[in-house]
Amino acid sequence: MTKLEYDDMKVATLGFVLFAGTATAAFAQGPMAEFMNEWDVDASGAVTIEDFHARRGDQFYMFDLNEDGSIDAEEQANMDATVASAMEANHGGGNGNGGGHGAGGPGAKIHATMTAEYADTNGDGAISADEWTAATERLFAELDTSGDGELSPADFGH
Repeated sequence: MTKLEYDDMKVATLGFVLFAGTATAAFAQGPMAEFMNEWDVDASGAVTIEDFHARRGDQFYMFDLNEDGSIDAEEQANMDATVASAMEANHGGGNGNGGGHGAGGPGAKIHATMTAEYADTNGDGAISADEWTAATERLFAELDTSGDGELSPADFGH
């Protein structure tokens, strides 16, 4: 991957990071619509597990800088800095309407899954592709509050 391709991917996948702190009640014209637009890969009107795997796979590829099939401690530090930078640029993003890092918002949960504490199940200090996939499955199940196998604004109280 060239540096330009990496930069393009970084910009595209930051949409997810920004969504994590910005789902608001005005989803029809705001961040929730952006999340649905970016993550609903098949344009079905909901984010399916397949859509979710596709976007999370993009994230894994983006943060596996040395392309060795795992996100090591140095790459995790880069991932943490990228998430923090995106969140700082967005200033929490809930605008008092929920959806940010406060109670009931998905942001803290989503970001927690991008850590070794959540995803490194074998404790070796690196997040393998298999561990990332398993974390993606767990995260999707946790976010799918309706249990219908799809993520929609209703799963986030909108």
